[in-house]
Order: sequence, then structure tokens, then C-alpha cells
Amino acid sequence: MNSDKVFIRDLFKVIMKNKYKIVLICGLAVAFSVQLTNWIEKQYTSTFEINVYSKYFQNPLISEVIPDVYNIPEMRFAIDSMVKEAMNDDFIDGIGRDFNIYSGTDDERELSKERQLLRDRFSAFSTGGQSYQISFSYKDPYIAKAIVEKTLVTVKSHIIDKRIKTIEMIKEVMVKRLNSFSATQKLNQQGGEKVLASKSPEALREELQKIENNLAALSKQYSENHPVILNLVQRKETVTSWLQEFTVKNDGENLEITFGMTPDRLINEQLSSKFYTKYHDFNIALDIEKKSLESYIGLIKMPQLPTAPIWPKKRLFASLGLIMGLVLSFVVVFMGEVLLPSRDEKLRAEAKLLESMLLGSMPKISAKTLKQQNKKVVEQRESVGV
Repeated sequence: MNSDKVFIRDLFKVIMKNKYKIVLICGLAVAFSVQLTNWIEKQYTSTFEINVYSKYFQNPLISEVIPDVYNIPEMRFAIDSMVKEAMNDDFIDGIGRDFNIYSGTDDERELSKERQLLRDRFSAFSTGGQSYQISFSYKDPYIAKAIVEKTLVTVKSHIIDKRIKTIEMIKEVMVKRLNSFSATQKLNQQGGEKVLASKSPEALREELQKIENNLAALSKQYSENHPVILNLVQRKETVTSWLQEFTVKNDGENLEITFGMTPDRLINEQLSSKFYTKYHDFNIALDIEKKSLESYIGLIKMPQLPTAPIWPKKRLFASLGLIMGLVLSFVVVFMGEVLLPSRDEKLRAEAKLLESMLLGSMPKISAKTLKQQNKKVVEQRESVGV
């Protein structure tokens, strides 16, 4: 009777019947895949990882002008944008020319294609927080390491220069504003010298206020023995002595002549004093920033010379070869067991050709099985005394 059922023991018998064939095909497939790794061009990858500290985004000297950044995602986006700015087309073209990766063509289309292929060899991504990793893959491990080292220097310099340029830009604005205040003060001083000569109490008190503001601002830049400071101190004493002449006595009480400064000049003096102080702080901050470049960026992983290629991987190719061998083995066994005619089908075809009837087929008995059966028959005869 024909049956459509498939038993596991039948599948196991088929596998055991073709086991040598399966092992041979899988072994050849694995050996070919491993050998293929020696023919494919190898790719080596060198990597570095940096960390931009939070103090880079937080500076109290410019926080009044430019707000600080305290949000980690904003810091990460800022670092990502600065890295992309550092690795611009000019940087990529410089790498291609310096290391002879470009073919030297003058065709703009071919140059753009080579630039994109070289850019694809870079991998840059955030590893969490303010950490950032950049890697480069190339067939020569020494060139890969040299390019990564150059990229590290370029990225660090760009990040630091970005901060320095921000502070210098604010400093330039401060200098322009200070020049404007200085010009205003000169005009007021030239017109006020004639008023001081008249020893007007209002002019003297206004001049004394101006001297005190200048002393408060310049004392942060100069020492007490500086000629400018000494000159202002002497001028303050002179103006103070002149003001004492206008003290009048009335019923035993000292009454000072009151006066009021013009609001515009008072505001001008206050702003000038604040700007001088701020300008002095900016000079100190700028010097500190330039001398502490390395303190902003920490190096988590230094560029290393790659010792093993990242592609092709022998283990991966061996695994793929084993899978391919199993598939080929299945195809071969399937064709041998299903597509090709079996022994019974051959006997039926032969009986049909001879115009006879196939009653059945004797099972195939091996010599070992026949010998065991003969031994059992002999033992049975001996047991019954035959």
C-alpha cells in the first residue's frame, strides 16, 4: 500500500545512507569559504573616542551674553555638528591627496565620486553623553592609523577654535564699545576742565564720582603703584580738598551744598566702569582658554594600529560556508532520493518492458546478515539434536 506519511526514521536512514556525501560537500564548502578570505582584499579599522566635558558649554564670563548649555541631548547635537564641520570636503580632499587615495583626476564628477567613497570609509557616532567615536577603514593598517590620528587633531582643534572664536568675537564687540565710551569721556573731559577751573561744587562732585569709577575699574588691571593709579589718587585728593572749601556752617551743623548729576553722564560712567571690568575678565578668560586646550576634551580611546582585519572575517565565512554546504547537500540528496528513480521503480519499468508482472522484490541481504542467519539455523539444529 502506498502511504503519504513521512517517518523520522526514514529521514534518518536517508541521512545515514548519504552521510559521507553530506560530510564531503560541507567540508568542501567550508574550505572554499575560508580560502575565499585570502583572496578578498582585507580592510583594517582604526578608532579613537573622545569626551567633551560639560565645562566647554558652560562659561560664566559669557553666560550673560550667550546662554550656557546644560541639556545632555543639546550637548550631543552640538558635538555632532562640530565634528561634521571639522570633517568637511576640504578635510576629505586633503586626506585623499596626502595619502594618495585619490587618482588625481581633474574631472569634477569623478572627484565627487572618490570623495564620497572616501567619506564612506569614516564612521562617526555618539557613544552616549558627551562621548564621540570616529573610525576609519582602509586596506593598509598603517595608513588607517595615520588618518585617524590626523582626524583626531583636526576635530580637537576645530572644537577648541570654535570656543575661542566665540569669546574673541565678544571681546571685539567689547573693544568697540569701550572705544565709544573713551571718545565720549574725552569730550566730557575737555569740556569739563574749564568747569573745574571755576571750582563749581557740582562739577567737582561729578568729577570726583568719575575718578572713583575709573579707580574701581583700573585697579583690577594695574597695581597701586602704577602711574595711572597714582595720578587718579592725586587728582581725587585735589578735588576732595576743593570740595571742603564749600562746606558752610549753620547752627553748629555741617551743611553740604547739594547738587545732582545729569542722569546721562552717570549712566555713562557706570556702563564704562562695568565694561572695563568685563573687558579685563575677558582677557583673563581668553588667556586661560588658550592655555588649557586639553582640559576641554578627554581622550577615552587612543588611535591604535589594527592587528586583525575587520573584513573579511574567517569565522563568519566559515559559518556561511557550512550553511551553503548543508543547502547543497540537501539538494544533492533530494535529487538522488526523490527525482532519480528508485530500485522498485526501475524493476517496474523493467517488468513492463518485458511484458511481465512484478510481484515484489527481495530485500537486500548483506553477507554479514546472511552469515548471522546461518549461524542461528545451525544452533537451532544442534539444540534439537538434528
